[in-house]
Amino acid sequence: MSIFPNAAAATSTLASPAASGTSAAGVPNYEAVRRAQELAARMGFRQDPQFAPLINMFPGQMVPDVTIPQKPTKAPVLRLDAQGREIDEHGNVVNVTKPSNLSTLKVNINKQKKDAFEILKPVLDVDPDSNPHFDPRMGVNKTKLLRPKRNNFLFVEEGKWSKDAETIKLKSQFGEAQAKEQKAKQAQLAKAKAAPDINPNLIEITERVVIKEKLKDPIPEIEWWDLPLLQSGNYGDIADGSIDEDKLKMEKITFYVEHPRPIEPPAEPAPPPPQPLKLTKQEQKKLRTQRRIAKEKDRQEMIRQGVIEPPKPKVKISNLMKVLGAEATQDPTRLEKEIRSAAAEREQAHIDRNIARKLTPAELREKKERKLFDDPNTVETLVSLYRINDLSHPKARFRVDVNAQENRLTGCAVISDGMSIVVVEGGSKSIKRYGKLMLRRINWSDVSKENEENDESDDDKPVNKCVLVWQGSVAKPSFNRFSVHDCITEAAARKVFVDAGVPHYWDQAVNYVDDGAV
Repeated sequence: MSIFPNAAAATSTLASPAASGTSAAGVPNYEAVRRAQELAARMGFRQDPQFAPLINMFPGQMVPDVTIPQKPTKAPVLRLDAQGREIDEHGNVVNVTKPSNLSTLKVNINKQKKDAFEILKPVLDVDPDSNPHFDPRMGVNKTKLLRPKRNNFLFVEEGKWSKDAETIKLKSQFGEAQAKEQKAKQAQLAKAKAAPDINPNLIEITERVVIKEKLKDPIPEIEWWDLPLLQSGNYGDIADGSIDEDKLKMEKITFYVEHPRPIEPPAEPAPPPPQPLKLTKQEQKKLRTQRRIAKEKDRQEMIRQGVIEPPKPKVKISNLMKVLGAEATQDPTRLEKEIRSAAAEREQAHIDRNIARKLTPAELREKKERKLFDDPNTVETLVSLYRINDLSHPKARFRVDVNAQENRLTGCAVISDGMSIVVVEGGSKSIKRYGKLMLRRINWSDVSKENEENDESDDDKPVNKCVLVWQGSVAKPSFNRFSVHDCITEAAARKVFVDAGVPHYWDQAVNYVDDGAV
């Protein structure tokens, strides 16, 4: 509730006679009354109609509630001359500007900006004679600025997507190293296919490389060291080995000696350094022991001279009394605590050293691959040819196929009615492991399909077994991967080897005679 009943009372109270109502001479103080009215209006006091004549008697007052009526504006009059142009009341022509349609859409604004932006293309045809400021070293190169238009289509090569899918599969299964190895092997196979077909049993002889001798420089008319000394620039002024001083540039002859830049004479490269002597295991062990003894003696000598600090005594709970002696009986609890903390510190240091020496997962994978497989850069490819009487059992087929893929071998397994042939190509370690599988690990008599289907055995039929027909090395592999083929006839089985370019594998297996056969 306000202490003032209305705005007039507040105004009269705030503007006291001594301060703002009247001055000492009885003249009204208009500035003080105006401030009081503004303050009362801001404080929210209403205006009383009883005191309206008193308030309106002061000119220049600012009361928000009082509205001053405005005079009505005249309606605009349109005036035109004889030519239909708009004029004002004085007869002057009024320039009417037509409103322009401004678009507010972002698409239209960007289009207007793009149309207004002008890209100045470089002038490609510059005449050096007409332009004195042209520098040929800073000229515009047409081949680098303008890209030639491609008028033809670029088709995807056959087999590109299958190769990419195979690479992604290998990366997810074996890792980045195996994918790179497979990619290099595919490039090598593509290069080998492009080469003319040769007999793989022949030994390749590289072409003779003819080293062309470097042509010698022609004999100059005058040597470079004589050219700055002669006036004429040639040896024509020299007669009988003598020359006059007037034909020489005497200012070039001084007491300084000019040494030419030394040039090493052409010679053959230095021979390779001698290879270290190969030692046996026992000799390597003996040398290692001698090196460790010498290193320990050097460390003891440095401790004796005071260069390095001696190691702390290795005190344990078991040798506490033996090492410390009488000191251990004074405060055994403190000593036991120190000994246990030192032992824990030594154990943690040992664990940290082992963790630091531990290989990362990538290094472990690389080490395992080096152990299981040969170097992928080896040129030699080993081939093993096996002949099996019966390979129709699913278990035997699965083991033959999966082991070949896990050992990264290429080749094929051809199953026919009379016999089956397995050919594998790869490194020496993989071939050796696969040979143990075929000749020792698989019991071919137990996986015969006829023995499972028929309990009655046929005495005339030979026992199922696997024999190694041939093993050797070839210049390049003949198969891209390992696959299994079921053939009804022998002609279809031989065609598999003919397509691979090795029909002699089939002929050799067919004509093979086992010496140990009964």
